[in-house]
Amino acid sequence: MIFQPTDKAKRILVADREFLARGLKPTLFGDAFHNSMRASWPAFFAGFAVYFLAMNLIFATLFQLGGDCIANARPGSFTDKFFFSVETLATVGYGDMHPADVYAHLIVTVEIFTGLSTLAVFTGLIFARFARPRARVIFADALALGPHDGRAMLMARLANARHSAVTEAEAELWFIHAEDTQEGRRYVRFHPLKLTQERNPIFALSWTLFHPIDAESPLQGLSSEDLAAMEARFLLVFNGHDEASGQRLIVRRAYMAADLRFGHVFSDIVTPAQQEGDPPEVDYRKIHLTEAAAP
Repeated sequence: MIFQPTDKAKRILVADREFLARGLKPTLFGDAFHNSMRASWPAFFAGFAVYFLAMNLIFATLFQLGGDCIANARPGSFTDKFFFSVETLATVGYGDMHPADVYAHLIVTVEIFTGLSTLAVFTGLIFARFARPRARVIFADALALGPHDGRAMLMARLANARHSAVTEAEAELWFIHAEDTQEGRRYVRFHPLKLTQERNPIFALSWTLFHPIDAESPLQGLSSEDLAAMEARFLLVFNGHDEASGQRLIVRRAYMAADLRFGHVFSDIVTPAQQEGDPPEVDYRKIHLTEAAAP
């Protein structure tokens, strides 16, 4: 197949940042499975409904071209042929109307094959969508940069919104920025940020990640103005083994330079027990809250 690029711009989303892409060959049907998995449930069923309606309109038109080829259908009635097509495509077959000649039998044969194939495909897609693991991880809306344990730290926080634990949890934090080369060309650089603890044996409630701002950190000495000029972004990637589904979970969250709060730390979301014997309280409503660090 010859690749034929197009000048039409297409909006794409990469790491929560929008781009206009040109020169790509459209892949609406060539990548139908991927598009079906990415679509929301309302969009998925809306697309199925449009397909179902279009197929029945096509077959109803073919029956209409055959004249009065459907027994017990009103002469010339496109409506009767449309609903006969619906019954045939769904393999229902109420028996009120049936093919009356060879032409109608041929069209019915093709339609039944199409209906069985469609049922198999959409059943598989629905199962794949339900079986796909989805992590309910809450990411804090911002990053904090402030003191922790006597050192300057970049902090990110996430929480598990499900009651089941995630084992073998791992997190990666990346610093992404634009940089001009000596030749004057602008490139995007990716720097992994070393974390004090990048693995968590049991991720059940919340987890705060810490990156020390020291001589080895690419963030050393950078201000908010510097980060804005560098078009800086941060990418947090989380993955782990979900005990409930037995599958691997992968989820990510991107942050812009404006989402970094200098001189702040995250507010505590765990309240100790007020009385002996009572369990501590975890308030997920505070997951996004930060406060100015003590001078």
